[in-house]
Amino acid sequence: MLVFISYNLRDKEVAREIAVFLASENINVWFDEWEISAGDSIVGQINAGLIGCTHFLIIWSNNAATSNWVRRELHSTLVQAIQSGIPRVIPIVLDDTALPKLIADIRYIRYGKGTEKDRHSIVNAVTGEEPSMSFIKAIVKKYHEVISDPGGRDPFGLIACPKCGSSRLKGETYTDYKNDETYYTLTCQECGWNDWTQ
Repeated sequence: MLVFISYNLRDKEVAREIAVFLASENINVWFDEWEISAGDSIVGQINAGLIGCTHFLIIWSNNAATSNWVRRELHSTLVQAIQSGIPRVIPIVLDDTALPKLIADIRYIRYGKGTEKDRHSIVNAVTGEEPSMSFIKAIVKKYHEVISDPGGRDPFGLIACPKCGSSRLKGETYTDYKNDETYYTLTCQECGWNDWTQ
C-alpha cells in the first residue's frame, strides 16, 4: 500500500499532519517533502509516486482548485484509475470549494482542525480499519522527550511548560529558615501553570 498526498503548497501544514497520521499506522506515504531531495527530478519523483500509489488523497481547497500541479496530478491519477481501477481516489475537503466534476460523485472527508475524528476518518478510509494507538503513544513519547531536560539545573527537569508548551519558564528558590528546608517553584509566564518541590 502506498498513499500519495496531492495538495497545494498553501495547504502544506494540513498535508503534513495527514501524512503523519498515516505514517504512524505504518502506512507508506508519498509526501513530497519526504520524497524529493535536493538534486532530484521533481517531475520524475512525482511520476514514480503516482505510478506506484494505491490510494490518492487529494487535499481539496480553493488553493488546490487554482493549482496547476494538483490538477495535473489528479488528471494523471484519474486516467490510471479508469484504466486499472487503481489508485483509489479519496478527496479531503478543507473549505466550501466545489470538487471537480470528475470526482464530484466520490464520497469525501470533511477535514476539521486535525482532530481525532479527522485522523479516524482518514485512516479508516485508507485501511478500512480503526486507527491503532500507535499515534497516541508516539505523541506521548515525543511530548516527554521535548519538554524534558534530565540534565537541567533545576529539580523539575523541564525545558517547556507541560500545559501549553511555552519555553517561558521561571524558576525560583525559597528557603524556610525555621525548618532549614529549600523549596523550588517553576511557573510558566505564558499560561500561569506552576509546580513546586522540596
